[in-house]
Amino acid sequence: MKGRFTVEKKNGINITGILTGVLIAYIITLSFFIIYAILLTFTPLSELTLPTLTLLITIIGIVLSGALSARHTTSKGWLNGGIAGILYITIMLVLGAFFIKELGATSFWLVKYMWGAILGALGGMIGINL
Repeated sequence: MKGRFTVEKKNGINITGILTGVLIAYIITLSFFIIYAILLTFTPLSELTLPTLTLLITIIGIVLSGALSARHTTSKGWLNGGIAGILYITIMLVLGAFFIKELGATSFWLVKYMWGAILGALGGMIGINL
């Protein structure tokens, strides 16, 4: 029996699930960054932790986007998660290029896309089992 709020699982690539997963992951990532900014402002936490925690929060966001994207699919969770990871990185790079004017396309972007796909696929493998 299906409940009122039950979402039917789809087979294969779920575009709606991918977009929803990335959006929710960005909202959670933004929340983590706001909490971190408050901690930096009002505690003696050193700014030397900034690169490490930024990387950690970004990794959590990518894995979370993959997991949330694959949650409503019956197969190919790794593919849905990988696509979500790539979309997450794309949005991050576009926003970075928008706010940091001298930022241009570099070979490092390829590495970021690769890590986005891998971490997103890992999240998708986790999310399909949720």
